Amino acid sequence: MQSFFSALPCSRTLRQLGSIACAALLLAACSSSGGGGGGGTPPAASVTISGTAAAGAPVVGFVAVRDSSANPQPVRTNIPIEANGHYSVDVTGLTAPFAFLASGTVGGKAVSLYSAATQADVGRTINITPFTDLIIRNIAAGAVDAYINNGAFTGLTPAELDAQRVALTNQLAPALTAMGLSSSIDLLRATFNADSTGLDRFMDVVKVSTTPTGATITNILDAANQLILDTAGVPTSPPLGTGGLSSVDQIAQTFQQIAAFFATGLPDPANQALVALFSNTFLEDGENRSAFLTDITTDPTLIGLKISNLVVDSVDTTARTAQVHFTPQDAAGLCLAHDVVGCSLSWQMIENGIGSGVWQIAGNRRIARVSVRTHATRNICASNTNCQPVGTTTYATGLSLNINNEGLQSIGSAVVTGPGLPNGGVTLTAQVNFTWFAISNPLPSCQGCTTDFFTMTDQQIALVVPNSTYTVQLFDLSGTPISGATYTEVVPVPPVLNAALPTMAYPSITSGTQNLAGIPTATLTPSWNIPAGLFGDILSVFVFQTDLVGQNLQNLNVRADVRTNGTATSGTSTLVIPAPTTGGSWTNGGYSIHAWDQYTGVVSTHYQ
Repeated sequence: MQSFFSALPCSRTLRQLGSIACAALLLAACSSSGGGGGGGTPPAASVTISGTAAAGAPVVGFVAVRDSSANPQPVRTNIPIEANGHYSVDVTGLTAPFAFLASGTVGGKAVSLYSAATQADVGRTINITPFTDLIIRNIAAGAVDAYINNGAFTGLTPAELDAQRVALTNQLAPALTAMGLSSSIDLLRATFNADSTGLDRFMDVVKVSTTPTGATITNILDAANQLILDTAGVPTSPPLGTGGLSSVDQIAQTFQQIAAFFATGLPDPANQALVALFSNTFLEDGENRSAFLTDITTDPTLIGLKISNLVVDSVDTTARTAQVHFTPQDAAGLCLAHDVVGCSLSWQMIENGIGSGVWQIAGNRRIARVSVRTHATRNICASNTNCQPVGTTTYATGLSLNINNEGLQSIGSAVVTGPGLPNGGVTLTAQVNFTWFAISNPLPSCQGCTTDFFTMTDQQIALVVPNSTYTVQLFDLSGTPISGATYTEVVPVPPVLNAALPTMAYPSITSGTQNLAGIPTATLTPSWNIPAGLFGDILSVFVFQTDLVGQNLQNLNVRADVRTNGTATSGTSTLVIPAPTTGGSWTNGGYSIHAWDQYTGVVSTHYQ
């Protein structure tokens, strides 16, 4: 049964946590111009600066620190940001003032946020948020990178830092007081948790959008009343209005109620209180409300469901809709949205009647499950029936183009376009008796089966840059584009180069396999291993039956869940292969095991 947040590609893989672990951005520097009023004297003892790196939800990524010495690179890099957004860095021996950069993702969206500290802040709290980022941009009065690199940053003084902090706080005062916060709160140094309370709740509602020349600050519940800042931090429109803030709390209440239904067991899909949390126009990857509720109420992995990092991205006060993203977790805290960047799902919410205060979930509004992910695979030839020569291992790299019509919509084909793909894109077509779509190029080695895996050369991979965007357009059965069914997918990192494939770590089946040729039925107990750094997903056995002239009669794929949390893990699964419904025995088959990497890319091993 399909999981609440599962994917179903050709391999029927489950979604895997794909948090971005971006390398810290290098801040190349010119020579230091002296400490100014902010410092010049390194700390004498082991001391730290710590705080919270968040933008409505914790940043999934790392912090880099630049000091005011002549070092041309960040002096501290790859400082981990914890799940609650907390970070801490030892600045022993470094020269103040300091510049901080938190880079990674929030809700699957790439972010780069700046902050700064002077010698007076050593041993204290320094946050890294959209508001601290704006404070530094206002001080820079232009591009932040240039400000850091041209030597001006080393003259940052406590007075200058505080002046810009106070100026921004004053401009935000109406919205701060409306949310019960002090109009003089220290946006740079106030201690807070990324838990949708206090200052974090303020960031849930008040969004900062920066440009090379300034920023726009919007209260998503009062979007018509914006605060526009230039790079000097001078407001060019009135301060933010207070706006009603109840919608955010009401939306959060909906998710709290969902989690409560799964706290100790699986609810009845016909429970009207549960049904009422979902809009009658609900659509999630092609599934309507009834089908979706049937799925989630029959999935034991959802017992103890937790909803974390809920962020309201926008509220349309006219249409009474909102866009949110959140992290779904199982009872053990493992991600349930496995193949989503940052383990964050995006849903639309609809208020059930103007002013009712009841916000219902409307789903992701897609008519099919769509994803574009990197894929690196190892193919081990174990049977001379399926491949030649026996005993050899081959590798392939490229993109997995997953189109899955789980909702059985009238979709005939899809075209995927983007960097590294051929001009005109890659066409995938619906497969008879299956819900997945495949590239129109059958693979003779597996008796007519097809694939969604587009293999790439290193020249094609060179065209793929980090966070490349791919467009997926769906067509109906007559080949006409379906209105509103064009989606975009972001690939965090390029596929692995072909030369690097043999040295990669792959999931493996270590024992318990048998020759599948000619078996009528079988109970298999394969043992498996997921290397550290990969997130286990699915182990599957594929069998097929052909007639005397080689025509395919029947296919069957039996799967077992091997989810892991990114640490080295092994285990044994049981898979039962039933007899073919057409009678007789299975002609042959093979095994595969899939995992995800930290960027949501597929890493797999196939045994033929």
